[in-house]
Amino acid sequence: MVENGEEAKTALSTRVDYRTISPYVRFVHEVIIAVGAINPERYIYDHEFIYVVKGAGTLRIEDRMYPMGPGDLLYIRPRMANEMFVSESEPLHCFAVHFDYVFLGEAAEFSPYVVYLGNRAEEGAPDASWLHARPDAELIDMNIPERMTPARVHDFFDAFKELCRAFEERRADAQIWLKASMLKLIGLIHGELTTEEGIRVSHSHADMMLGAIQYMKENFASAIDLKLLAARASLSPKYFGTLFKQATGLTVPQYLTGIRIGEAKRLLRENAHTIEAIAEKVGIGDMYYFSKLFKKTEGLSPKRYADSLRWLASKEG
Repeated sequence: MVENGEEAKTALSTRVDYRTISPYVRFVHEVIIAVGAINPERYIYDHEFIYVVKGAGTLRIEDRMYPMGPGDLLYIRPRMANEMFVSESEPLHCFAVHFDYVFLGEAAEFSPYVVYLGNRAEEGAPDASWLHARPDAELIDMNIPERMTPARVHDFFDAFKELCRAFEERRADAQIWLKASMLKLIGLIHGELTTEEGIRVSHSHADMMLGAIQYMKENFASAIDLKLLAARASLSPKYFGTLFKQATGLTVPQYLTGIRIGEAKRLLRENAHTIEAIAEKVGIGDMYYFSKLFKKTEGLSPKRYADSLRWLASKEG
């Protein structure tokens, strides 16, 4: 625990997106906390998910109080004072995982057994000032609330069970499977927070953005831009663009490009059209610009993508 009033240095924060996320799991456990127990105020220095299986309680994060019940997922960010109270009626059965969204290097590493579970006064334990100044990585593509109740209860339970099994493994490749299990959990959370189209379900203009996306999907071969979509919604282009980015995490051109490249890949798999024809069919008349966008999105040119599909098809026999 960090004493109140201790002066902390400013920590550096790295911005992580879906392209760069590579979770590093520091500690996982399944625990049953006794009736009426109070876990005294503490600070954590990485990210923590707590998933409640059974029982009830309350979690305080800074000045915010959250009820805890079966199926609840709680999220504590670094350097947040937190305290847990278990109800007087039954024990609290939960999972907890401590992690970073990327490995921050050996210089930023610490032992969860010493910092969270052990004696902070023991030799070699990091001091509070160092821990508060420890760098952090934040996921910018997803705004995870401090408390949510996922609908896919069985999937979340299985994901935490899988994390526990992977954490306890002693195989040489255990870290790979642990990372994969953590990515699966983050994927499940993403699925709870966004629609199939990638719109944040909590966004106040979700229906309007869904309408814009549907229009793009139905008319991607035509000329579409921010001004057109904004006019359809009776909003200014600047305001509509801001709302769209808030709702999806992408700009209108980025989202439209994704739709067009997805359709181009489908047409390439058909192997019935030239690349020039496909560029025209998806609304990008300039073949060279189309090729540039395709390579930027997929990592290889349309021709190489088509060649790889033909090579795979030849191996099916």
